[in-house]
Order: sequence, then C-alpha cells, then structure tokens
Amino acid sequence: MSILSINDFGLKLAAKDFSDGHAANANNAGPTKTSRALAIIHLAAHDAYAKVTGQLNPQLGNLPNPPGGIGNDDATGTAALIGAGIFAAEQLYPDFVQFISTETAQLTIGVNPDALNYGKQVADAWIDFRNNDGSSSPDLDRNYRQEPGHHRPDPLNPAQQTLGRTWGQVKPFVLTDVVNEAPLAPPPALNSNEYALAFDQVAEFGKNDITGRDADFRRKAVIGIFWGYDGSNLLGTPPRLYNQVVLEIPEFKALPHAGKIKLLTAINVAMADAGIAAWHWKYAYDFWRPVVGIREAEAGWGPSPGQDSDGNSFPALGDGNILRGRKGDPFWLPLGAPNSNPVNKPANNGTPNFPAYPSGHATFGSACFEVAATLLDKTPEQITVNFVSDEFNGMTTDNTGATRPRYAATFTLRQAIEENKISRIYLGVHWIFDATGGEIVGKAIANKVVAAFQ
Repeated sequence: MSILSINDFGLKLAAKDFSDGHAANANNAGPTKTSRALAIIHLAAHDAYAKVTGQLNPQLGNLPNPPGGIGNDDATGTAALIGAGIFAAEQLYPDFVQFISTETAQLTIGVNPDALNYGKQVADAWIDFRNNDGSSSPDLDRNYRQEPGHHRPDPLNPAQQTLGRTWGQVKPFVLTDVVNEAPLAPPPALNSNEYALAFDQVAEFGKNDITGRDADFRRKAVIGIFWGYDGSNLLGTPPRLYNQVVLEIPEFKALPHAGKIKLLTAINVAMADAGIAAWHWKYAYDFWRPVVGIREAEAGWGPSPGQDSDGNSFPALGDGNILRGRKGDPFWLPLGAPNSNPVNKPANNGTPNFPAYPSGHATFGSACFEVAATLLDKTPEQITVNFVSDEFNGMTTDNTGATRPRYAATFTLRQAIEENKISRIYLGVHWIFDATGGEIVGKAIANKVVAAFQ
C-alpha cells in the first residue's frame, strides 16, 4: 500500500459522487467541494506519514504525537497514512459507507493497527480544523441580475440555479488573502475590441455543429471534450482529471514514496485554493456565459429590450449593421460541457451553472500542473505525458448514448495547460479572457503552494 492507494480511493469517491443519479445530492457538489475533499484526504494522509517518519513537514500544527513504540519506518508511516485517508473519506463522503467499508477491508490488510488508529487521529484533527471554514454555506440560489453582461441560466436549462456564490468566502488552505495574493483585473468591457474578438472566436469555434465541421474544427471539438469532466456520470469533476494526468508523469512515477506523498498533496491543496480563488472572482464580476451573451447581443433581445450587449442602441439583427464585426444570434447554442454517460438518453450538453470569469478549468489546471512541474524541478515544457482521458477511453458515451472511441494523447504539461484552458472556448462555454484570467490566478496560487511544500 502507498499514497497511490489513497489517491485512487479518493478519485473513485469523487467519481461515484456524480454517478448513477447521485449528482443531484452529491456529498461534494461541483469542482469546488470535490477539490476541498481531495485536499483534506491528502493532507491527513501526508501529515500522518510526516509525523511518523519525520521525512516531511506536517502542514497542520498541534497534531497528536504517534504512540510510542510503533516505529518510524516507511511501512509504519504508510499504515498511518492509510488510516488517515480512510477516516477523512468517511467523514467527507457519508453516502458511500458500503463502498468505503469494502475498500477499507482491502486497504488495511496486514496494516499495523496502532499506526492505523494514529492516522485516524490525524484525520480527525484535519476534519475539526476545516469544520468551520465556510464550506457549509448554501450552495444554490437564483439571485440573477438582468442587466447585459451578467450571469443567467443556461437556455437549455432555464430552471438552473447558480452554484457556489459563497465559495469564495471559504477559508483557503495556503492563501491568506485571495484579493492580494491571487489578484485578477476585471473582464474586458462589453464595448471593447477585446470583448468583440473573444465574442467572434467563441461564436465560431464553440458552436454546436460537430458533424458540420471541417478537420480543424473537429480537432478543436476533441480538445474540448478531452478536458471535460463536467460533473458527468462516472467521470466527476476536473480535479479528478488533473490528478489522473499527474499520475502518468514519468518523473512522478520515479519519485520515492515521500516525494509522491508531497507532490500529490501539494497539487490537491493547490486545486482547493484554486477553487476558492476562482469562485471569489466569478461572483465578484458575475460575467455572463457565451450562450447568453451571443443570443442577446443585439437590440431587442433579452430582458433589457432596446439595448445591445454594450448597453447602446443599434440596429437589430438582420440589417447588416454589425458593431466591430460582432453579430448576435438568438438561436446560437454551444457544443456544450459534455453530458457524458447520461443515465437518461438522450440528454443535453449545456453550460455550467456559475459565472464565466475566470474559468475554473483554467485555474485548477494551471495551479495543478505548475505545482507538479516545479516540485519535480522541471518546467512544464520539459515534462511529457501519455494520457487517455476518461472522456475518450473507449467506454464513455456521449450525450446520445454513442460510445466514443479510445484516444491516447501525448503532450507536455505546457500543452496541457494551454489545451485545457482553450478547451472551454471550443465547447462554447467560456470566453478566451476567462481562460487567460484563470491561468493568471492559477499560477499565483501555484507559487504560494510550492513555497509551502518546499
């Protein structure tokens, strides 16, 4: 057994939480709560191992000391790590008692019971420490604003509630001040050239017409879907995906056990803070998604009649008068966040239920991959990964029930950062400045997390 066992255990739970109809009542709904849960599981495991072996620096102070006489070797530290990961998961995923019990029976075979029990004490300390971190505030609301530029429901799901309005108030794990340590300037003004260019890009490359696309457009669609994991059945959310990528890094596989523990913990802490920071800025700016912005771009469309999305009257759709090249389309729909493995088929793809700016995918992915590269003493350009996304594993189906083929991709971590962030434009659910904004925030978080784990 090793940290890989606990990581695999956590990733299975992250997928099960969104599977077989459970997503509506997920223990850790959305990528934000998933990232928090994975961070706590890994931190508990990390600190139990650290306290037993002395090979790592614990991230939580005032932890109980290991019982005398249990030893300080790797096997004993691993036993404590296993106990910590299991107990933390039990608290964070209460709906999966039977699954956890079955996994526990396998994970604890031959494990030192005293070390196992010590791990549970460490996990208990972490759970107590995070109990009042703000994560239990209400998740969903319908507090939408009607003015141009503000987030509103997906037209394919008009009853959609917005998720995570208060998540930006959750206590971070490493950051102390999101505004100053992971700053983000406002999105471009609706009457700016930057917005017009982003508008044209997503309107063209993110539209829902895979079968009508040429080869280049289809390649973009593959990139969009490959980096999906949009809370769909059997796949879960993006933090699970980015863990899977890191597990396939050759340099990671070559690390000693303590190095693997440190790196996996660091990337999950980075993603937990990425979720908090991204959601802080999402609701600070409350910027609309392309499906609303494109459909309501021209005069007379949307809840503010007589205004285009710049807030200025100009001639309606169809008269050939286009402002800065941008033309709205009241029928436009995105390729959409992939509704993979739907329980009821066919199902709509769609747009996530939180504001656009910055992109959560870009923030999570940048934070994770920058931390991984730095702790491996490499740059993202120097690390190459061979990876099969669960979106294209030869078993996952699309929203109609058709099985997608298997696709093995090879990329550097720099390419992963770039493709992961641009993927959301190719799905039509983000603007390009959402992607670049997410990378800015993610990299700032990565710098703080690397310093905490050096």
